[in-house]
Amino acid sequence: MASKQNTVRIVILTAVLPASVVATLEGMGGKRMAVEDVLAGGSIAGIEVLVTDPGVGASADVLVKFPDLRLVACYGIGIDAIHLPTAKARGIGICNTPGLLTEDVADLAMALMLASARDIVRQNEYVREGQWKTFAAKVPLSRSLKDKAIGIVGLGNIGAAIAERAAAFRMRVSYHGPRQKPVSYRYMPDLAAMAAESDFLVIASRGGEETRNIVNRQVLEALGPDGTLVNVARGSIVDETALIDVLETGKLGFAALDVFASEPNVPERLRGLSNVIMTPHQGSATTDTRLAMALLLVENVEAYFSGAPLPTPVVPVAIWAFEL
Repeated sequence: MASKQNTVRIVILTAVLPASVVATLEGMGGKRMAVEDVLAGGSIAGIEVLVTDPGVGASADVLVKFPDLRLVACYGIGIDAIHLPTAKARGIGICNTPGLLTEDVADLAMALMLASARDIVRQNEYVREGQWKTFAAKVPLSRSLKDKAIGIVGLGNIGAAIAERAAAFRMRVSYHGPRQKPVSYRYMPDLAAMAAESDFLVIASRGGEETRNIVNRQVLEALGPDGTLVNVARGSIVDETALIDVLETGKLGFAALDVFASEPNVPERLRGLSNVIMTPHQGSATTDTRLAMALLLVENVEAYFSGAPLPTPVVPVAIWAFEL
């Protein structure tokens, strides 16, 4: 019988873990695999833990390949790409890495908002291209954040951190969500009405079917030709086709986006727009935060194999069954 050290018990689907953490997981019986290889092959017995991230997820077709699976460990917060009905039906636990990326994502939301309002990307290009002398004639004056209205979609940890920063910039803060919270910011149950009163609409809501396309054409047109959409949450929350249409026609002024509907595939029409700033899903992408997230993921995996409670469970493991 093979020793534990030589037995593969963990499959690593994510490619963005720090190398040192991948080595730690490999020492625990981990093996890196591509989703394409998993789907192309047959059933893989003996795998108890699947390590993934919000972009890769774990579809029903992937989960079925691992008949002995007990835990999906997600390197990130979002679990909407993990097929929850399959996981729950089989008693597969799910854990993620919450509470660590709040500040970085909120920082990026403000950075995107500032970069869009102050036209930083285009101004940088003019300086680099030696066009400073003709700059004033080509580029209109930028926009201020002071005294502007910001509407935040989703006032969870990240949304609250964005609100705190916006208030420090002397912006007027309102928020939309499924329920009112005990905060001083103005609650608006009608999303389109909030968009109509906002200069900046910032999306910080969770993804999934409940929020799919809630920022639709009506909301985007309500935000208007002088408004800016900022999305640091999930691309699925915005009707991307409608977004492109209103940006092209001037019914929406600007967009600053870190997430997209079908990552990493960004539509050519969107990429060609000058009134859009884009980053490749970098909300938590700082050295400090990514390492902290990875170490928390390892803590969850270690807890599973030792029989201890998971530090950050989303869906508990139904039955603890493993070889000690």
